[in-house]
Amino acid sequence: SSLEGSPQRTKSEGCAAGSSIACEMRVIATCVFSLANAAQVTSNPISKVLELLGELRGKVVAEGEAEQESYEEFTKWCKDESKQKAFEIADGQEQVESLSATIEKAAAGISDLDSKIEKLTKSVNQAESDLSAATDVRHNEHQDYVAVDKELVEAIDTLGRAIGVLEKVLKKGSSLIQAMKSPQMQQLTSSLSVIIDATVFETKDKKRVAALLQAKEDAQDGDEPEEEGSHGSILDLLGDMLDKAETQKAEADKAEMTSRFEYEKLKQSLTGQIAFDNKQLDGARKGLATQQEVKATAEGDLQGTQKELAADIKYDSETHDECEEKAEEWNTSMHERAQEIEALDTATKIIKEKTGGAESQAYGFLQMQTVRRDYSAVLAQISAAGVSGNDKKLSALAVRVKAALASSADPFAKVKGLIAEMIEKLEKQAAEEAAQKEFCDTETKKSTDKKEDKESEIEDLSAKIDKAESTVTKLKEEIANLQGELANTAKTQKEMTDMRSKEHATFVQAEKDYSDGLEGVQMALQTLRDYYASKSFIQEGAGNDHSSAGGSIISILEVAESDFSKLLTETREAEADAESKFDELTEANKLETTAKSGDIKYKTQEIGQLEKAVSENKDSRESVQEELDAVLEYLSKLNDQCIAKPEPYEERKRRRDEEIAGLKNALQILEGDAIGFLAVKQVHRHRA
Repeated sequence: SSLEGSPQRTKSEGCAAGSSIACEMRVIATCVFSLANAAQVTSNPISKVLELLGELRGKVVAEGEAEQESYEEFTKWCKDESKQKAFEIADGQEQVESLSATIEKAAAGISDLDSKIEKLTKSVNQAESDLSAATDVRHNEHQDYVAVDKELVEAIDTLGRAIGVLEKVLKKGSSLIQAMKSPQMQQLTSSLSVIIDATVFETKDKKRVAALLQAKEDAQDGDEPEEEGSHGSILDLLGDMLDKAETQKAEADKAEMTSRFEYEKLKQSLTGQIAFDNKQLDGARKGLATQQEVKATAEGDLQGTQKELAADIKYDSETHDECEEKAEEWNTSMHERAQEIEALDTATKIIKEKTGGAESQAYGFLQMQTVRRDYSAVLAQISAAGVSGNDKKLSALAVRVKAALASSADPFAKVKGLIAEMIEKLEKQAAEEAAQKEFCDTETKKSTDKKEDKESEIEDLSAKIDKAESTVTKLKEEIANLQGELANTAKTQKEMTDMRSKEHATFVQAEKDYSDGLEGVQMALQTLRDYYASKSFIQEGAGNDHSSAGGSIISILEVAESDFSKLLTETREAEADAESKFDELTEANKLETTAKSGDIKYKTQEIGQLEKAVSENKDSRESVQEELDAVLEYLSKLNDQCIAKPEPYEERKRRRDEEIAGLKNALQILEGDAIGFLAVKQVHRHRA
């Protein structure tokens, strides 16, 4: 089989301007295969070793690429885990700070409420003790009053009847002793004896009454008691004692009424205070229970959050160590693989450079069949490719090939040199493109990862800023509401104070009016009772109309006295009740003001902290945005440099690998064919 029957091509296969190296390689490959198409040679060990070294190198490179891909995936996982855990740790730390603040605030509230409960408990106990003591004192006072009042009532009754009887008897002309021994006075003797034992009269008065009674027993009819003198002195004595008894009764009644009023006022005040304190105590206890529950819940949450935070920190540390360890292992593996590739390349280079002569001596004179070669067809293909593609390099290559073939020296050596030169150019170009591809992939991945990190960081910062600003807005609204409520409370308190002042002024005037009226009525009653008791009521048959009118006036005044006394008591009770309610509302307003002022203080502090955090986060976001802009700009440049290619790198690499392999195969064939050609030529020379 010869090259005469192979199809002749007048046009290059897909060659065009700008791709002369690839076209040149394809043309040379066509030439090589055309020259060596009919040659059949047996392989030798050196060629086999070189082939095995090449295969091993390819396997090492493939394994390295696979390991590189796996390591990149692992590196991405490390970054994702580190980023996620960083967010979780930061969130956990914020929760710990928030829960710690809640616990501290609850503890302060518990302390305040404990102090308040202790104070209120003491106040309630003291008020109850004071009320109990006042009740005992009031009971004893009332018992004393009842005893004194009973004596005074009996004395007044006895003295009044005694005076009336004596006046009637003496008016009939009887002597004092006769009057004392009259049946009516005999009935009053025992009652007069009681007066002697009464504690309400002075000793000298009781002695005079006792002397009168004793004189009655000792004197004979018609005799006058020496100690008594005239009738008027006896009547004056009894009248004076009656006046004193009535005055003492009035004073005792007034003292009893005043004591009862003061007690009722004190009782109402203490009862109101106890009720108010108990109400406040109940609220404080409920608040204490709430704060204790909040504190206990926060402490439980804090304990769980701290455990989770510790676990996250531990996991993050372990993951970091694992990733660092993997990175060291990968670096070691890459270094060892590079050394292995270097060793394989060095061995291949040494074999090619050092074994060429030995290989020719050992395997040069192999039997082969040679065929006539039609060099004109090869040159025609190269020339046609140069003319069709307007490629000066191919045209020059055709000239160089023609010169090599026409040389009396070994033509295959020239062709081999040209092919080796072409392979060297292609391999250098492939290495440059591979380095560029590695640079583009590495930088693009690093920049893309950094871009994603910065975008995520900006997103997180923006979320924190939005959340903080929303919280600040909400807190400001709450503070405004609290301030409005405090203003309303202050306004209400002022209105209550003004109203209370007016009510108290009205009470003071009413109390004075009722007291003065009651005092005036009582004085008028005393005057009228004294006059009519000593004059009109003891006279028979004269002045009955005046006495009746006086009695009616006294009755009306007694009704007025009762009304004034009742109104005075009711007014004082109403004043005490109003005062108690005012104090209760004032205390409630104070507590509400204190609580809301505290809330405003805490919320204002929280706003300050949040606004500071917002400012810091905005500064951080601006800084991160600047970094992101720089990364985006660098990515844009990388895209222009790495992506703006009409043909993908993978396609160029695949095609170039095929061409290089074909050329290397052609070289091997040419080397064997050249040996055979030289051997035949040598035989021909010997024959000649």
